[in-house]
Amino acid sequence: MRDIYYFTPKKYREFFKAQIMYAGIKEATTNKVVGISYLLSIILFINSSIILWIMGFGLMSLPIGLGIGGAVIIFTYLFFMLVADSRANQIETVLPDALQLISANVRAGMTIDRAIWLSARPEFGVLEEEIKMVGARTMGGKPLKLALTEMTKTIKSSILDRTIKLLLEGIESGGELAHLLEEVASNVRTTQTLKKEIKSSVMTYSIFILFAAVIAAPFLFSISIFFVDTMVNLWGTANLGTAMTASTMGMGSMFSKAKGPQISVDELFWFSVVTLLVSSFFGSLIIGLIQTGKEKNGLKLIPLMAGASITILIIALTIVKMLFKGFFTI
Repeated sequence: MRDIYYFTPKKYREFFKAQIMYAGIKEATTNKVVGISYLLSIILFINSSIILWIMGFGLMSLPIGLGIGGAVIIFTYLFFMLVADSRANQIETVLPDALQLISANVRAGMTIDRAIWLSARPEFGVLEEEIKMVGARTMGGKPLKLALTEMTKTIKSSILDRTIKLLLEGIESGGELAHLLEEVASNVRTTQTLKKEIKSSVMTYSIFILFAAVIAAPFLFSISIFFVDTMVNLWGTANLGTAMTASTMGMGSMFSKAKGPQISVDELFWFSVVTLLVSSFFGSLIIGLIQTGKEKNGLKLIPLMAGASITILIIALTIVKMLFKGFFTI
């Protein structure tokens, strides 16, 4: 698989590789992951195109197969992107505590590299592993500045990037590191508090979007489906009775031209499902944008919202049929 990696486009593999490293996977393994995803996409493209061609899709089988193959790469990238964001959030949560611990170690008379090394605690989770990696690099003879810079290549966090830049500037300028670390920890906590307050203040908008996409829309579609189903049944019954009456009066040609609803219940049902899926997709992105300022943070809500909306559509359609079926009979 490593050989396949070098056959992929350079821009693609470098972009993909960076995202995989942010997810916590070692650089040597990223080559295999990129190669496997690229190989799977090619296999799916070829197989799906052949199957669709046999099924009679003609030339359309090629773009459809290309879309299926490309979906492998897209979903793989989205998976690692969500994992990377999750790691970054975990680190940002415990970062103030880690900075205060490093500050206490510096005040105790330790050198900055030893203070960082001894600040690794199990309760820090992902950050503990990254701190140990920095310590291992410095013990192996690598400068502290380079070791900390390499740490930012495996964690996609703007807060951590700014913190390390301030720390390195403090080391180079010879300033009081303990006080600097405490101030940075305080600023990070303040930023996190402001984010929580903003998130709670816009919660109403998120609930409204969630209600509209998951509850209101399925109920409205269920009523529409039931209405069309009822009209089709009523039209069939009324048309049959009218035809019988007209035939006895010799007016069959006049009433035979009347037509019922031009859309079937199945067509409306699948239209509703597709519409709910699209609404769930964009609704999730909007919620992610409102809550965190990043649309991609709403991607993890797509399966939940889509599944919930379709489930509620089926349940609502069943309830509507049970409640109103007896009111529209001839």
